Amino acid sequence: MTAPMPAPNPGPFRPGSLPFGPPFLIADPPAARRDLTLLRRALAASGVVAEAAVARPVERAGQIAARALGDGHRLLVAVGSDRLAHALLKVLVDPGGPRWPDAVLGLAGLGRQDLSATFGLPDEPAKLARHLLGPNLFLADVGRARWRGPDGTERVSVFANTAELGYPAEVSARAPAGRAGGAWGSVGMVPRWIGRAGTLTAALGGLLASRSSPARLEVDHTAVELRLAGLVVANGQFTMGRMKVAPRALPDDGRLSVIAFQGEPLGVYARSKDLYYGLHVPHPSVREYQSRRVAVDSAEPLALVLDGWRAAGGTPVGFDVLERVLRVKV
Repeated sequence: MTAPMPAPNPGPFRPGSLPFGPPFLIADPPAARRDLTLLRRALAASGVVAEAAVARPVERAGQIAARALGDGHRLLVAVGSDRLAHALLKVLVDPGGPRWPDAVLGLAGLGRQDLSATFGLPDEPAKLARHLLGPNLFLADVGRARWRGPDGTERVSVFANTAELGYPAEVSARAPAGRAGGAWGSVGMVPRWIGRAGTLTAALGGLLASRSSPARLEVDHTAVELRLAGLVVANGQFTMGRMKVAPRALPDDGRLSVIAFQGEPLGVYARSKDLYYGLHVPHPSVREYQSRRVAVDSAEPLALVLDGWRAAGGTPVGFDVLERVLRVKV
């Protein structure tokens, strides 16, 4: 049997051959320590010099993205956490629909981002660089949330990955800013135990900060009364530090995957291993739905988190879908 010929090296990219132009990299502070440099070197090895900026603090990422778009860039790459990707999302898509229809969102999680895991994007810088320079796009849905602010007025925003209430929200809001640990093999890899320690700290902090509440959950075609420990309304499959919480979520099916945890937060925490592998459903204490619209109200206040960002205010909350409004580089 003849061995297959090795795939040819595609060689350097020419600026004119890039389908969305050179990527503009926007990093959060933890990524700036090493990951941003490694990714820029990998892009340079492919013949592309990528402009970059670091959002210090992460809240400045939206301003940086808007300025880059105004300067003509169309491929914005979130190098870092889901919070960073969320900041870029809000520039590209508002609650009424796309703001920059020709812009593309690139995801460089490098082991620290839940959203990129749903698309199966590489975490190793060299592979990620080749991926960012290719032509493939995915038209993704975006979730929309409406909730009551601290002053009692309605607020509205968007999310690319998940909206969470209760225990999952408290964990995601505490997710470590640094690498999850051991995500790719290079000199930049942090020992896996450091990532696990950060995840454990987030889980325990979320456990101490959350409690269950009587609640009413409404989805398409049904409504239930339950004692709610936590709710995940998902467009992507992974959250809470790459746990596969919504294994049947699809980011382009026009529906939200709804995972409602009944009982107490300690019961959710006790099943953390199952959550990592998506083995927590089906289960008597977990309700799972696929729905275009979701509404929830609770007797006690529950924290609301969108893509890792803690929202001011909380229940009652409503969610729906903006279909295929986000162009994601895949």
